[in-house]
Amino acid sequence: METYEFSFGFEMGCLHVAPVHVRVEQLPTVIAAHRHSNTSYEIHYTRRGRGSVTIDGMTRSVMPDTLYVTGPAIEHAQRSDPGDPITEYCLYLNCESLRAGRSDPFERFAQTHFWMGEDGGRVCPLLERLLEECRSPQPGGQEMAETLLRQIIILLMRMYRRESVQPRSAAPVPALTRAGFMPIIEDAFFYRYQTLTLTELAGLLNLSVRQTQRLLVSNFGKTFSQKLTEARMASACQFLVGSDLTITQISDRLGFSSIEHFSSAFRRFMGCSPREYRKGNRS
Repeated sequence: METYEFSFGFEMGCLHVAPVHVRVEQLPTVIAAHRHSNTSYEIHYTRRGRGSVTIDGMTRSVMPDTLYVTGPAIEHAQRSDPGDPITEYCLYLNCESLRAGRSDPFERFAQTHFWMGEDGGRVCPLLERLLEECRSPQPGGQEMAETLLRQIIILLMRMYRRESVQPRSAAPVPALTRAGFMPIIEDAFFYRYQTLTLTELAGLLNLSVRQTQRLLVSNFGKTFSQKLTEARMASACQFLVGSDLTITQISDRLGFSSIEHFSSAFRRFMGCSPREYRKGNRS
């Protein structure tokens, strides 16, 4: 995985855009269901491979040249075909409206919380150029990165307009006290849920354990334990439906000490056993 972080922001019409990072990675088989803050947008481009994305409970196929955007409060889970894994470019932005209530063409971007289609060679070249700028910094690199980011947003806005996408509203999610916490928290629960501890997360955030717990409760309405269980159970559901792993293997992958512990936790969370869930949700 390659990740390049940004440390600047800029204005586009009524929007203040704060790019967080651009990333290229081969996705794991399952990325559990998750959602972002009320200012966060992820732009996903599938460079190669196949799989699916589940948006608010609806599963859609993903293949090379698939482009989709997930914005505030849009729950999404990803699955990558183990035989043809997805390599994805992902751009993470924070966008805030500076002048609410004023007509502005860039408001279209902020108000569209989900869009999906084929890129057709429009956004991909800009993402690749952005990655190259990050890999090999040159004089004027920040200015070039900003120019590329502006072009990406303008292209997406035009694609939304051309294809008559209706802006999707969603329940507001409380904003984090510091925008920089969001990608750290999300990465921790996406990729480290097998072994993640509250102390470890606090260390990643450079906060105390008490501050971290307060941050989670105030911004997600859940304690660390509840967030960790949610992440593990979302992954468990994906593995049960989308893989041929045994229940014992799934239990091990999720970091449970025993299959009995996993089965008991799954039943409490989902209201049925892992075996019953797999039987009832496979076609």
